[in-house]
Amino acid sequence: MKNNCVIKFSGVLLAFFVYGNAEVQANVEQSLKVSDYAEKGYLTFDNKPLGSLNRPLVLRTFVPTLELSKESVLSNHSSGSTSPKYSPSSGKESDNKNYQPIDGIPAAIAVNLGKTLSYVWDTTECRLLYAWTDGFLDMLNYWGDRASGRRKGFGYVPRLYGFVFYKAVGKHPLKIDGVSVSELGTPKYNGYSIGEDRLPVYDYRIGKHNLSLKINSGPSAQTLKLDFSSKDNEKLEFSSPNTQVEIKNKNSGKLSIIIRPNAGERFSTDEPKEVIKKPSREIGERLYTSLGCIACHSLDGGKNHGPTLKGSYGSKREFLKASPMVIDEAYIRESIEKPMAKTVKGYLTGMMPPYKLQEAEYNSLILFIKSVR
Repeated sequence: MKNNCVIKFSGVLLAFFVYGNAEVQANVEQSLKVSDYAEKGYLTFDNKPLGSLNRPLVLRTFVPTLELSKESVLSNHSSGSTSPKYSPSSGKESDNKNYQPIDGIPAAIAVNLGKTLSYVWDTTECRLLYAWTDGFLDMLNYWGDRASGRRKGFGYVPRLYGFVFYKAVGKHPLKIDGVSVSELGTPKYNGYSIGEDRLPVYDYRIGKHNLSLKINSGPSAQTLKLDFSSKDNEKLEFSSPNTQVEIKNKNSGKLSIIIRPNAGERFSTDEPKEVIKKPSREIGERLYTSLGCIACHSLDGGKNHGPTLKGSYGSKREFLKASPMVIDEAYIRESIEKPMAKTVKGYLTGMMPPYKLQEAEYNSLILFIKSVR
């Protein structure tokens, strides 16, 4: 006996055989491949969604940890443990093979404002975790492939792509009346609302304190503007290791700040990553723009957050805590990899993040800087 059940959903006719032989059922499954729906336009999701300045995209999702400290930054998160692999055919658990915990953060909020800014706000820690430009999240692992309809069985955390310029460091950076919120209790996320500028405003509670935060792009490339407020008009302060903070407004129950880069790392979802075999000045010039060097180092002699690159190679430079020296290739390489090693007189310490690049990328930047006259 064979009973057929036909369901029409969103304009797609799906046939489910409740009873019947395996051959018939296999034929039906073959005829209803998800790829067919994709080709006909029924599956419309984009695995690389993007918002815009006028219409930010807000996703409640898993996100990668990006090697954030579990002891300080993610201190209120639980840690997963291994579990034995299971065989459906035998019904037994393996004695020596285990599933590893997925390296991801659950229930975070990822926001994209186009190429200008993407960021992740954590609903467990109630703090900004990281921010990046030139991309957002590749949801393939989480949402699945449009052609096959399948997603990754394990490790299905979305992959970040773009250039990360800010990462949370240490304990919670906010202080209320001089006391770190890390000492006031466990954060409790209450939700978010959308303001007139269409940006999310996050509401949360720590101890007896009710707080809110709005995150936006700052006045220049790779900067963030954070607007904190307290319902009880407490004194609010913000400080984080290796993070340059500029106070824009500070009143009772209000704090507006600009955060400058404290990290520098590029991520790509394309595998394998393109390897640059031969460095060139042209590649260095592109990196100067894409890595955000343009935001702080001028090419025309103008003073910005960092020294100008014009005529820098071969010139003598003085530092706050190091002996004067002539700028050479070794110094340029050190300044890219370890910018905290030497700070030029007249500039603030900690303004530039360290960069992890390919060898040819370092050399390309050196070639470009040497050419700026």
